[in-house]
Amino acid sequence: MTDGTGGPPGNFSDILGDFSAQADRMMTAAKEGQFAVSPEMGEAYKTALREYLDSWLGTKTRFDHLAQSPKLGTGPYSQQVGDHAARVADGDDLSAKTQLDALQDVTNRAREAIEIAMTKYKQRDSDGADHLKQLDRD
Repeated sequence: MTDGTGGPPGNFSDILGDFSAQADRMMTAAKEGQFAVSPEMGEAYKTALREYLDSWLGTKTRFDHLAQSPKLGTGPYSQQVGDHAARVADGDDLSAKTQLDALQDVTNRAREAIEIAMTKYKQRDSDGADHLKQLDRD
């Protein structure tokens, strides 16, 4: 947001779209067996994602408070400023709370993709061991 409204530079919605597309690609690759993660690495990824989600859930109530119009006075300008502050926090698809809720969904999809990839890793490992056993018998 470089138009003077505050926030980070760039359009967070575009950045979030990139994250979402990456989570979708992770999910597709994991389901197709093109993405496999060792249990140790998978747990490390899941821990990082869980810590993010826990942090977000811990601050979510703050965003609920921000979505309430602050009491700045009774004048018309005070009302406009208060309404604007509430809309920035939770007023539309580009609001902070809406974007962070969407990021939470992306994070959950990434975590699910990692869980599938861990299962694929175990399956490949087991298949490889079975193949080696078969070669040893032959």
